[in-house]
Amino acid sequence: MKTDLFVPQAPTCVPVDGRGGCPRFPADRRGRCPRLLGLLLLVCGSFAMTTRPALSQYGEVEPPPAELAVGFETITAQQAEAWLGLLAGPQFEGRGTGQVGYMKAAHWVAGKLAEFGLEPAGDGDTYFQMMPITIRLPEIDACRILGPEDLVIEGPGVLGFERYTDQGEIRGKAAFLSFIGPEPKLPEDLDLREAIVFYAADAAAAPSVPRLLARLRPAATMRLIDSPPISSPQTLFPGRRSRSTSASGTILRTEGQRLATALGAPEGWDQETKVFTTDAEVTLRLQLREQPAGTPNVLGWLEGSDPELKHEYIVIGAHLDHLGVSGDQLFPGADDNGSGSVAVLSIARAMAANPIKPKRSVLFMWFTAEEVGLLGSRYYTDNPLKPLENMTCMFNIDMVGRNEDQGPGDADADNEGHIHLVGSQRGETALHGLILEANKHIGFEFELDMESVWNRSDQVNFYNKGVPVAFMFGGFHPDYHQPSDKPEKINYLKIQSGALLYYLAVHAAAQHGRFPMKQEE
Repeated sequence: MKTDLFVPQAPTCVPVDGRGGCPRFPADRRGRCPRLLGLLLLVCGSFAMTTRPALSQYGEVEPPPAELAVGFETITAQQAEAWLGLLAGPQFEGRGTGQVGYMKAAHWVAGKLAEFGLEPAGDGDTYFQMMPITIRLPEIDACRILGPEDLVIEGPGVLGFERYTDQGEIRGKAAFLSFIGPEPKLPEDLDLREAIVFYAADAAAAPSVPRLLARLRPAATMRLIDSPPISSPQTLFPGRRSRSTSASGTILRTEGQRLATALGAPEGWDQETKVFTTDAEVTLRLQLREQPAGTPNVLGWLEGSDPELKHEYIVIGAHLDHLGVSGDQLFPGADDNGSGSVAVLSIARAMAANPIKPKRSVLFMWFTAEEVGLLGSRYYTDNPLKPLENMTCMFNIDMVGRNEDQGPGDADADNEGHIHLVGSQRGETALHGLILEANKHIGFEFELDMESVWNRSDQVNFYNKGVPVAFMFGGFHPDYHQPSDKPEKINYLKIQSGALLYYLAVHAAAQHGRFPMKQEE
């Protein structure tokens, strides 16, 4: 999900019938017990096809319609776990837009669509709609740090950069800082404005330090590391320049120590929490090159079964990108939004496998560049490959792999069966009611209290073009946008349930037809 400010709100729960309250989850019954019911469902899935109420991980529910049962049963927690282990694993390197890991992930998703038999719906009969971007990289042979008395630090394997400014040369007073432990702090009176900061941080402190330093607005920050530094590309988007006002990167520890010694830093300064500032200026020289490139939305098409209606279509999508690699940190993005990407993939496989196809067509989409401003979905809605006037509605999935955890009073164990539904009441109410009807087969407790995230995921770009939308969202948790957002923390039964819900809802929407927009007051 796109970064923004978040203000927690008190939950409003809506069970299947749409009334407030949480009758299925009184305080003394919430927690992990529903997971056991989910395991029973996986072992005894055949019972879901009987006329008796079926068990889900959230209690008794109605069995799915018989004509959708084959596809319904292909959506499993085990499959979600296997796919997410790859998608949020090291080989896809956090799927950063403009980075190699994202391209690998996009090709992997396209390969799965081909395997399922979905038709390509991108440019030139491919699965890709390429959004033009520009990649900016440092010419590392020409980048250097100049210190006192002709001291020069330069070269591949010595310097690396992940954020750049348009300035070719940055000058500032040198400061040396060291951070130890999980809660790094800075002196309240420390002034680092326009300084060039060299810092050391252990594994516990490292995730928090960049944001901590950024508040003091240094001209540049360079972290000392033991392995040869590697530069990350910076992505520039059409009509936008870099918003970076400072540079950041890494420096080989031995060279950072050489500079520190030359400027009088005390011996062992990087082995304990330390702040050492100087009046000596150093110069950082950056030489950059730019090259045109592209980053793809991934699109697959399932043609509708009704010859009179198949020109109309439903969109179901999730953003595929995350934060990628920054310096020596990898942001796996298991929940954000590996979970949603896997859910949409599960639905695509289910609909392709089910003998009864929806009457209207379905366009499956995985968006690029959501994390940097919802740019991939905006690019599609500004450059649609299928007529927008034939799109009847859009379903979006973003972060459905965790229980919301906002701390005491709204913690993980309180939210096992809960999911947020955002935006579905902004359009004509039939779409919202259709999702509630589909939920009779799943048993979620919907919370309708998160309209504050309305502008933070891809459905908003479709809504702005006059398309009714629904956005399913699991909620925030402490690992949001952190390197700790890993597959082992995922609730795979929740991904399964979210995919099952939208599988049924998309079929129902394909039967329903158009959802006229209502005028907002």
